[in-house]
Amino acid sequence: MKQLFLKTTILLFAITFYNCEDNTNLNNDSVGNDTFSCYINGKLYIPSAGTGINGGDIRPFSWAYSNLNNSNIPMFFKIKSGGEYTLSIVSIEPNIGVNNLNQKLDDTVDFSHSGMILQNERIFYNTKNNQNNGSITFTEFSETRAIGTFECTLYNDNGDELKVTNGKFNLSIDSKKN
Repeated sequence: MKQLFLKTTILLFAITFYNCEDNTNLNNDSVGNDTFSCYINGKLYIPSAGTGINGGDIRPFSWAYSNLNNSNIPMFFKIKSGGEYTLSIVSIEPNIGVNNLNQKLDDTVDFSHSGMILQNERIFYNTKNNQNNGSITFTEFSETRAIGTFECTLYNDNGDELKVTNGKFNLSIDSKKN
């Protein structure tokens, strides 16, 4: 009877241990490994790739540092991810160090405000105007590489909050376009 109890206990422990969710943020700080991840309300989010025209893979995220070759548009940094959510971050005239996300974005192609949007077919969360919602911090930044962190509090139309924390990105020119 003792052996049956011991074996059952070990089996239950092994099953429980094996089924635990891995919330390890795999986005490390090594240079140029094209990673992007964050926690959304405490759950790890790593963008996933889609399928494009004729079955080709679409990268899980893309980024740009540009003014669209228009001198009337300020330089901006934008990253947009895919998968369970579309997460868009825009920073106008970004610099090395902390850049505040303090404006509401009109939509995911807004290049004129510094903010963040998280959405899918069921939800839409956005930064608010004139509020320090969060920040994006660049430790390395150029037209070919962007490395840094981000965090933000987003809101839906009802005023409900969504926390984006421990965001990390390590981007090279290879991940710039789909």
